[in-house]
Amino acid sequence: MPPLKALIVEDEAPARMELRYLLEPHRDVIQIVGEATSVPEARALLQAIDYDVVFLDVSMPGESGMHLGLELKATRPEIKIVFVSAYEEHALDAFSAYAVDYLLKPVSPARIEDTVRRLAASGDLVASEEARPPLEWVPCEQNDHTIPVPVGDIVYVAAEKDRIFVATKEGRYETRFTLNELEAKLPSAFIRTHRSFIVNTRFVRAIMPHFHGTYILKMKDKAQTEVLVSRANVKKVKEIFHLS
Repeated sequence: MPPLKALIVEDEAPARMELRYLLEPHRDVIQIVGEATSVPEARALLQAIDYDVVFLDVSMPGESGMHLGLELKATRPEIKIVFVSAYEEHALDAFSAYAVDYLLKPVSPARIEDTVRRLAASGDLVASEEARPPLEWVPCEQNDHTIPVPVGDIVYVAAEKDRIFVATKEGRYETRFTLNELEAKLPSAFIRTHRSFIVNTRFVRAIMPHFHGTYILKMKDKAQTEVLVSRANVKKVKEIFHLS
């Protein structure tokens, strides 16, 4: 297998040099073929070369590395991400981006060796969605923070204009996932009832006939939200709940 083509995204030159130095003994697995000092520069390089892995500093002037990591997770899921940071508190956000690893500065040779083993064990250079771990959390946003919402707590997902909201019993949170992406990633308990809704069938309180052969699902959230079932999805709902 040829070495993984790697991009280092780090605004500080000494940190880039140190990472290169630490990765040099592992050049049979990882080949550094690019460096970027900012997120915009990284995007330009990512468009020019098919990188396999990005070593991504979390905190940089301007746009953050975490923002780029979440963007790559949604648009370029085949690229493996290793976050590098001086702060532990971003580790949960890194999980939201399906990062292979999260390195704390200063990075030791032993820690880099562990990361290289993880990258080497990740299989083909082009990762499939099936190779990814099951979706356990949906990363949402609130007050400039990433909120990991457990999948089991989701009552429904709604599209409102160009925004997607994940609803739990406690509240609603905006996510960058599209409705189609969530429909593909969420477990079988979740069904698409309408072009604007996905519901967790475990949180359906009542099923009520509506106009023109459609149905309304009353959900078990605080607002007892009523979700429309379009005619195209009525058969699926009837089968799940064994309705005649």
